[in-house]
Amino acid sequence: MKEFTLQWHITAACDQNCKHCYMHDSDTYESEIRNQLDTNQCLQIIDDFARLTKRWGLQGKINFTGGDPLLRSDFFKLAEYTIGKGLKFGILGNPYHLSVPVAKRLKSLGISQYQVSIDGKEGTHDSFRRRGSFKDTMKAIKTMNMAEIRSAVMFTLSRMNSGDLLDVIDIVADAGVGIFDFSRLVPVGSGKNLQNDTLTPMEFRSILLQVNEKYNQLARKGCKTYFGRKDPLWSLFQKESGILLSYGSDKICDGCPIGISTLSILSDGTVYACRRLPVKIGHVPEQKLLDIFIHSENLNALREYEKIEGCGKCELLKFCRGCRAVSFGMFSDYFKKDPQCWKEVTGDGVPIKCC
Repeated sequence: MKEFTLQWHITAACDQNCKHCYMHDSDTYESEIRNQLDTNQCLQIIDDFARLTKRWGLQGKINFTGGDPLLRSDFFKLAEYTIGKGLKFGILGNPYHLSVPVAKRLKSLGISQYQVSIDGKEGTHDSFRRRGSFKDTMKAIKTMNMAEIRSAVMFTLSRMNSGDLLDVIDIVADAGVGIFDFSRLVPVGSGKNLQNDTLTPMEFRSILLQVNEKYNQLARKGCKTYFGRKDPLWSLFQKESGILLSYGSDKICDGCPIGISTLSILSDGTVYACRRLPVKIGHVPEQKLLDIFIHSENLNALREYEKIEGCGKCELLKFCRGCRAVSFGMFSDYFKKDPQCWKEVTGDGVPIKCC
């Protein structure tokens, strides 16, 4: 691990109301709206994060998000202060406020990437978010390319849009997107009403096979988009396909980053191990991030990986551990087996033929 990431929801203000949003309808939403941290409190947190990452000898990165971070009037002050502390910053946001002047200013500050979402082809995407959102997003990607900002696109995968995933991969490749990845629907917040739209283990395995083939095809054509594989269950796929071969170390090497390389802060200062896992582990700025990361009882409980159902004795424990947020969203228990893990469905080591 060379980089430690802080996903910071600096505002709950948003000009979308997505069907699968983890912010709306959450227990913290009203507090996030009413008790947004002020500028000075945010600067204290940036100082604290810079001290933490310097102490550990790691590059620190803050991904400002929300809501839409550009809706905060002091956003550029926070971004400039972040860069001044030797930290990287990125944005996980919406397309609506990314004008050409804003993009040029972000580029001048040294933004590492700007992430937007595409959740399907135009009709599907707009049904999740709002009418016109797809066109606005494609326009924002062009703006980023013009400003030479590395663009990133995230796709939230469910049964409702799984049929669009391969088409979206082609769309982002043709648009010159810098990074593409997808994550599974987590049924929390507004998404708690979508449990029936989560995929079965074998459906998800089939999708990974198709996506892997698509990624390989595009790579052979010289596509420059970086296609991520952030979902922990890619490790099981890679083991079955013969790509992941080494099991020599007992150290955590990959998989779910909870308790390892990330923290999340909400706009009211509540700290989570992961934004999609609604378990409070601390509060800033009155608590220091180092104390939270080392001493939080809830976070240390999450680190008891051997208690995860189906993972504790699995040889992929240090590479995978499933998605704790998906388990919590489905079962209200983050130690439950990842509901999309297919290992016990198919048996151990079933080979996958990869192109």
